Amino acid sequence: MRTELIKLWLTVALAGVLATATVAVYRAPMAEAAGAARQPGALLFQAKGCSGCHSIAGVAESASIGPNLTDLADVAAGRILGTSAAAYVTQSIREPRAFTVEGFGVGVMPTFDLSDAEVETLVAFLLTER
Repeated sequence: MRTELIKLWLTVALAGVLATATVAVYRAPMAEAAGAARQPGALLFQAKGCSGCHSIAGVAESASIGPNLTDLADVAAGRILGTSAAAYVTQSIREPRAFTVEGFGVGVMPTFDLSDAEVETLVAFLLTER
């Protein structure tokens, strides 16, 4: 019974986080949206709600629920020994619970239904964004 209550509470908490993130996406400043319009990956980053939780300099700068993704290529390359930055980021998107960044909650990032092309577009964008 207690386990079920904890699961219910976590589900409600996650729904609240996602609702807050969704509102943040729609309130993104016009400067952020204008910068995002230049790249398909940035548009996808905005459209899928990533910018509601993650910040990237020049694209989405006010989110703090998830890790800051500015300079992700450098950070991701050193996270898991023997794993490339591209493989790490791809797995992080496809399996959000595969890796946890210290200081951020476990299980907060939702699973997205993304096509292979969308994942490739996001990974390429995230690994080139500075």
